[in-house]
Amino acid sequence: MTPAGNRARRIAIEADSSVASRALLNQDGKLWIEHGGERYLLRRTANDRLILTK
Repeated sequence: MTPAGNRARRIAIEADSSVASRALLNQDGKLWIEHGGERYLLRRTANDRLILTK
């Protein structure tokens, strides 16, 4: 289940694709990722780094 208010986004990914983080993260700098039945949170930190947590 995704957090309320998030809309599904689709991005075509190829073997050598590169995507800007701003295209993936919401206005709060977060993106929920589902993988292998688990949910992970990718977020931008105050120091403009990315952290992936389970």
